[in-house]
Amino acid sequence: MKFFIRVPLKVTLFGEHAVVHGKPAIASTLPIHVSIEAMDIDGDRLIITFNNVLLPIESLALDRKNTKIIEVKTNEETIKKFINYITTALDICEDEVRPGKRKGFLIDLKSPVPTGVGLGTSAAVSVGTIMLCLASYLSTTDVEKNLVAKLSWATEQRVQGAASPMDTYTITFGGIRYIDPSTPKAEFIESPIKMNFIIGYTQKRFTTGMLVRVVKERLRKLQSMTHIIDAIGGVVEEAKNYILRGDVESVGMLMNINHGLLDALGVVTQEHHVIVNMLREAGALGAKTSGAGGGGAFIALARDEKHAEILKSVVKTLGATVVATSLGFSGVEILEKQ
Repeated sequence: MKFFIRVPLKVTLFGEHAVVHGKPAIASTLPIHVSIEAMDIDGDRLIITFNNVLLPIESLALDRKNTKIIEVKTNEETIKKFINYITTALDICEDEVRPGKRKGFLIDLKSPVPTGVGLGTSAAVSVGTIMLCLASYLSTTDVEKNLVAKLSWATEQRVQGAASPMDTYTITFGGIRYIDPSTPKAEFIESPIKMNFIIGYTQKRFTTGMLVRVVKERLRKLQSMTHIIDAIGGVVEEAKNYILRGDVESVGMLMNINHGLLDALGVVTQEHHVIVNMLREAGALGAKTSGAGGGGAFIALARDEKHAEILKSVVKTLGATVVATSLGFSGVEILEKQ
């Protein structure tokens, strides 16, 4: 059987880092997707092709006469970690539905953004792989999404050591989601009016795991840091109410507050400070770092669609990449089975 699976990426609106410590968060899917085309193969081999997936090459050795590549050195640890999400997801899924059984897969991956920029690429790969595995073993495209979310979160936890359910649950179900990590619960929330966001990214300076560990260490040393985590949780609760009311002015102000709290945690880069400040000067209702920090993703709230195009131009002049000018609505889906 051959499966075609489309998995949305996601952006964190509110609650970064605090969600790791039991506080709620708000995230949304984006109208950009990782695509997975896969089929069963004989044996228990796993063959993965990377189509437009940016993976780190450290060096190349060339023959200057004919430009023939003699040697390619890659960052094997980064690549192994990325592949680990796929292999771990398959192991967890197979243990759930067919204990002791392993089958082979040929998987072709396509991604519109580099890995590790804070837009949920690893979670998307985990969710897509779980969906593929369940569909293949159960011989159906009508896969229970609660099971997909549960097993995808377990994949993230096993690979990373610890992970909130935010990314995997948001990507599985789609739309704007209020995440209660203690449940886990992914409550759908909807604004009565359209909100025009600009989502982009810069180079990531540090990994999410590194930043999470840094924040944990600071929390251990400084009691005052716990008040910042509590404050972020409070911002999330307020933001949920204002999104439901369609009060974009208040949503924007809370984005600015959330950015300041992330700065107090020490995870905002100078590059993001410049981008955020320039977007605010260009009239953005709010702008903030999104995700773990250390570079990577950022988000801004425009006044309307025309203003969103202006903010998009500002981002490009600053050398950052824009990936979307709106939020997404769909979760993971199987488009076709052959």
